[in-house]
Amino acid sequence: MELSNHDDSFFMNYAIRLASRHIGLTGENPSVGCVLVSNKKIISYGVTGVGGSPHAEFEALSKLKKIPEDTIAYVTLEPCSHIGKNPSCASLLITAGISKVVIATKDPNPIINGEGIKILKSQGVDLKVGVCEDLAKENIFGFSQRVAGLYPEVNIKVASSLDGNTIPGNNDPWITNNLSRSYGHVLRSNHDAIVVGVNTVKIDDPDLNCRLPGMNDRSPYKVIIDTNLSTPLDSSLVKNAKKNRLIIYTKILKNNNIIDYENNGVEVIQVELEGNGFLNLRMILDNLSSKKFNRILIEGGSTLSSSFLHNNLVNSVYWFKSSEKKAEGNPLTNGDKNLNKLIKSSNFKIKDSISLMNDKLEIFKRA
Repeated sequence: MELSNHDDSFFMNYAIRLASRHIGLTGENPSVGCVLVSNKKIISYGVTGVGGSPHAEFEALSKLKKIPEDTIAYVTLEPCSHIGKNPSCASLLITAGISKVVIATKDPNPIINGEGIKILKSQGVDLKVGVCEDLAKENIFGFSQRVAGLYPEVNIKVASSLDGNTIPGNNDPWITNNLSRSYGHVLRSNHDAIVVGVNTVKIDDPDLNCRLPGMNDRSPYKVIIDTNLSTPLDSSLVKNAKKNRLIIYTKILKNNNIIDYENNGVEVIQVELEGNGFLNLRMILDNLSSKKFNRILIEGGSTLSSSFLHNNLVNSVYWFKSSEKKAEGNPLTNGDKNLNKLIKSSNFKIKDSISLMNDKLEIFKRA
């Protein structure tokens, strides 16, 4: 592939875009991009495989029968130093005779965290670290949080009418348009798990899959927050749990129906109650972190979303808003009022605004 721009940031941006394609698909590992350049031209590239293997460096190197002596590797994350399910990528680059390695950011994983760089330096490899670092860190934010012992990245998807109402009016099935809903499916595809409350399941009976053409295999784990374990056994999520993977968090396991859930392939997990009578959201996130989930998408109604916001557990909010319709006949619920107030608080700053035909997507980031 011939590209005339010879700037390091150009090739690293290309690698970062590659890594972005597999966010949400790489299991407990971060999605990494690797671009190999010789004589100022891209000669190969790789991205972390589905489930976390193979690593990006291995994929990029394996495409070449012969590696030119002047080859430079652009990698979005420090090459790993240890041998686990995959070989050491630092050692692979050395064995391949790569003359220079450009790295966007160090690996925050305590197992590595500079060790890959040390190995490369010890073998005389020319190194440059910190190119496009902010963009690369954004790609792996959830992974960085989790390996640091914090919660996974938590993002919220909200769809509302112009007045902030999340319930469709006039018996409409949707608030936003087809383009907004397609963008919402893209969000599902790059998260490890999607979380809803039990009321959403009872009212909408959702599948929570990614239904864009060619992206059915990118559907995330399903999670229901259900205090009293009242999720209908005939709901689509329960009936398809063996295929689509479902976790239910509840306050008590002493329930006659629990065996029916488990027979359907549902994992039921007990969580303590908080003083307000809701399940402890921090315990839920701790458990999801222990399952190696890096990115969580909250998609389950204004009450659940506002609870996560109220507990300062949210990193980003994707707010899809119809610019034409108001939800006539449906007054704002308390959950809607709280959600609107919290999103517009000083805790969040708008990062981007995207026009989606007659809808608008506003992306808010924690300040």
